[in-house]
Amino acid sequence: MVMKPNSAQARGGNGGMSSYSTSWTDVVIDRIHGEAKSAYESIPPYFRRFDAFGNDEHPSIFKPRLKPQVNQLELFAITTTSPAHGPGQPPLDSAGGERGQLRRPPTPETDKDHIVVAAVGPYHHRTASAQQQPPPLITCAKKCGIVKYLTGSFNLDVVGFLQWVQRNEERARRCYERESFQMNSQEFAEMLLLDGCVLLFAIFLLRPSIREDKLPAELAADADHGREFRNLSAHISFHMKQTTLDLLVLHNQIPFFVLTELHSRLKNTFFAGVNYSLEELALSCFQDVHPFGLKEGDLSPTTQRDGGGNGGGSGTERFPQRVHHLLHLFHWSLVPGQKYGVDINSIPPREPESHLPSATELEESLTIFTKQKDAKGSRSSCCLDITFESSRMATRGVMRLPALHIHGYSEAVFRNLIAFEQNHLRCGHGVTTYAICMARLLQSDADARLLRNSGILPYTQRTDKEIVDFFRQLVDECRNTCMPDDLIALCKDVAAHHQSRGVRVMKGFVLQCFPKQTITFFVIFGAIISIATLINTVHSMYRYYHPRGNLPPMGR
Repeated sequence: MVMKPNSAQARGGNGGMSSYSTSWTDVVIDRIHGEAKSAYESIPPYFRRFDAFGNDEHPSIFKPRLKPQVNQLELFAITTTSPAHGPGQPPLDSAGGERGQLRRPPTPETDKDHIVVAAVGPYHHRTASAQQQPPPLITCAKKCGIVKYLTGSFNLDVVGFLQWVQRNEERARRCYERESFQMNSQEFAEMLLLDGCVLLFAIFLLRPSIREDKLPAELAADADHGREFRNLSAHISFHMKQTTLDLLVLHNQIPFFVLTELHSRLKNTFFAGVNYSLEELALSCFQDVHPFGLKEGDLSPTTQRDGGGNGGGSGTERFPQRVHHLLHLFHWSLVPGQKYGVDINSIPPREPESHLPSATELEESLTIFTKQKDAKGSRSSCCLDITFESSRMATRGVMRLPALHIHGYSEAVFRNLIAFEQNHLRCGHGVTTYAICMARLLQSDADARLLRNSGILPYTQRTDKEIVDFFRQLVDECRNTCMPDDLIALCKDVAAHHQSRGVRVMKGFVLQCFPKQTITFFVIFGAIISIATLINTVHSMYRYYHPRGNLPPMGR
């Protein structure tokens, strides 16, 4: 039998029970403090992106986040017959099953980021890699073969590199979110060695500069190790575009400074004669999957990029001062410098005060759409930026957007870029801003048709509805996010033009005089007939009083 202290004893009024009461409260307080301490140490998944603000290395490689699953109790629920169905017909559900069957749980979101060719990083190490269905083409044995090839043929110092990794282990671990994987020092160093060599091997094969030096062809024709090189490079050579897409997956990255160290050790052997920096070589590999249809050589190593990007604000800085990984380098090449930054002092999500109207609504407000121009004035549209200008009397607006080429892989590229921005606030929200603007401009098929005719969405095989759904799904990746000041300012400028007095007067005049296209056509056609009749009448009267050949007028 458990005795409960009375109220006086609980307050410590009775001397004999005072120690009991004090001991009981101390236990409760200690437990509360312990749970609070563990709460401070463990960061919720949706706040892990804020780790970057207290870390010089800026963690930017994150695990994929699964969307909330259906309640497990619902998976065992027996479906009931709907009134719309017959008495003997089962209702249709997501699984298409009959009554009494288990409903199929939703497909995890990570299936869209399935790695096909090369899986790298701690999130795919050993057991994690074995769980993938199907496994990547480059297995662990292939990775070991690449390291052996670089060691035997190009004098890679494996021992020296592993020792270097151990000295820089803490720095490399800080590049990943905390407590996202469990690996000891030896496993971590081995993983960086194998995966770093695989990435350098892929960059060596994917770079456009192979047309200049033809080094892969020479290595493949080598009498001693040519067959070994061909076997190791087969998967990458036959799946070049898919390999490039694998290198742009957020959870498939290793720190860039590890690649730089490996490249410095192989620069005079494996990369002998390739006189470009690793940043130039890596960035040039992505020109075939660039979403804005670059021309041949726009991202090649010989291209001088002046300014732009996060960290490339001046003409002398061709690349950011610190590259986190390959996806960050590709992101930097898309986003204009000094724009779309997120104010860390306003962490709570902010929605623009006035939403962007649709493209057709802006067209009614005398707004035209045109391709974005770069700093030199050419219509290359290589920078992910949206600008809006309004005339002095607010009677005409011009919105400039980059020309986007939508392919089958475009969704995966944009999703990883947005995921990088959402998890790493320091890089800015350029891609997120672009996705939000396009989703608000494209509200219907007519909006997509308008931008397609304006050259903003050229050379795409998707229908107008598929384009609208494409951006609507992208926006779902960036719900409850921090809006950059540039997006809010853009929405305010567009709203001010859309609601201005001059636009309302011009719109009312057009709607009053030309309410429908059919009426507008007949009015213009009637005006042309009237003008032609008037000209003919004047000409006839002139010839009546001034006949040809000095003939007298008729009737005299």
